[in-house]
Amino acid sequence: RYVWYMHWLYCTGDKPLEKSIGKMFYAWSCAVFAAIGGLTFGYDIGAINGVKDMIGFRQTFNLSYADGNNSTSCEVDLEASSTLVLGLIVSILSIGAIPGVLSGGVLMDVTGRRTAIIVAAVVYTVGGTLQTGAVYLWMLYLGRFITGFGVGIIVTTIPVYLAELSPKKLRGGFVTIMGVNVMGGILLGFLVNLGTVNVTFGWRISLSVTVPIGLILSIGMLFLPESPRWLLKKRRNTRAEEVLTRVYGAENTKTVQQVLLEIQSSIPAKNSFVNVLREFLEWNVFYRVLVGMALQVMNRFSGQIVILYYSVTIFCSIGLPYYSSVILGVMNIIGTGLSVYTIDKLGRKPLLLLGTLGMFGSITLAGTLLLVFEVEDGGSQAVGYVVMVALCVFVFTYATAVGPVSWAMNSEIHSLTVRGFAVSLSTLSFWVSNLVAAQLTPILLASPLQTHGTFYVLAGVNLAGFLFVLLTLPETKGESLEGIEKLFAEPWLERVDLFYYLSCCCPWCERWRHYTVKQTHDNIGPIHATNVMADLVSPSMPTLPLNGDSYSCKMDPKIFKETSV
Repeated sequence: RYVWYMHWLYCTGDKPLEKSIGKMFYAWSCAVFAAIGGLTFGYDIGAINGVKDMIGFRQTFNLSYADGNNSTSCEVDLEASSTLVLGLIVSILSIGAIPGVLSGGVLMDVTGRRTAIIVAAVVYTVGGTLQTGAVYLWMLYLGRFITGFGVGIIVTTIPVYLAELSPKKLRGGFVTIMGVNVMGGILLGFLVNLGTVNVTFGWRISLSVTVPIGLILSIGMLFLPESPRWLLKKRRNTRAEEVLTRVYGAENTKTVQQVLLEIQSSIPAKNSFVNVLREFLEWNVFYRVLVGMALQVMNRFSGQIVILYYSVTIFCSIGLPYYSSVILGVMNIIGTGLSVYTIDKLGRKPLLLLGTLGMFGSITLAGTLLLVFEVEDGGSQAVGYVVMVALCVFVFTYATAVGPVSWAMNSEIHSLTVRGFAVSLSTLSFWVSNLVAAQLTPILLASPLQTHGTFYVLAGVNLAGFLFVLLTLPETKGESLEGIEKLFAEPWLERVDLFYYLSCCCPWCERWRHYTVKQTHDNIGPIHATNVMADLVSPSMPTLPLNGDSYSCKMDPKIFKETSV
């Protein structure tokens, strides 16, 4: 590869892009700050998990709680509580997010990605202020609905903004930074609850943290650039080139021009509503929308919402202390931080396959332990700690794979013309699934299924998710946003090449791939083998000629794989 880097430098006069990726301080700064929007959603998950069980919260809104309830809120009897009201308090944010998602797709296409984020952050701040000062149940409902409306716009717009701003080799990591902030928000919510649980008005302190988060995001976004792809779509070419130059660096001028041409070639001459609708109804485009919606449904029903929204209830039912939920928050943020690196190294599809299998195994183990040792009926507390370890593995696997990858792929698989609307539909499925899961979870936990039966249901969902990923998704790692559209036109069997994707993780398979490279070298000669493998590694690089011989492998690098040499 070193030879090819030197050849690239010689042919283009440009520095190899990978050599300057580490110097993209401006791009990383924009991505890290914009991803603060992930705190808006993550913090609510962590905060409401404990707030709904605090004594002061229940007394303020006249919610029933079990006799003998203490300051740690670990004796809450879910059946004795107002289950419907508690479920609505948790899920009203998802109800508000649904119109937010639908309006967010239109808003970011009309006003721009950055402006939409600023508007959403202001709305989120207003909602957070209202629910913090609520004295009646309707005020709490209204505040959480407005907060959810802002969150719906934020989680729709920020992944698109990050994907459109980032270089293709860093896109997965940039989008995943938002996931790190979501998980960091969950951990922050757990920690704030832990410090305020013994305070009468502690629930107000926990909910008030939403206000500074919204203010920081709305003010900070004023200093970030607009998405270059949106600017080109609106024919603001000069400004788009300025943004791309700052993102890629002034030394990569030819790379900037190449990216500009690639984006411009994907934009239709007319962006009329009829043309957008016609493109949306094309099967290749509509199929990607369906895939994106299915990914988000899998994300929500995989079980993460059950574990994080109701971890306090679950841990208390098996005799574990209140603070056990904080451990899940730590595992969340560690796993998501790791995914920033692995998503662009291992790829999207291998992570999803390994993630769904890991979640299936860990949640099945937890359910079996609860059933066999009857932990829910006062069994051994030691087994309860083993269950907690299994749930930590479950949360870590979700945070490393399913959570960040589903958001990353949804921000990159859609074409530029319909991206705003398509992402809003995918995000809509996320919030509808979030709402349904939040409503069903307390019912399932209080039903004869109990906790172990609920875990078995989640195991079945993750097994179905593994099959869905295996049979429908291509690998999008390292592809430009415009090049991803071609991947979905590949034959179906190309997407199910399980050996190829597992070879990214299996040492034995990796050695076999090196053996095939050696065979290629022996069969067609060293220079020709170098050209073939270079096309596989980086098809955009020019072919190295030898003594006037312009041999080149012209086969599609996604079809001509190492496994077929």
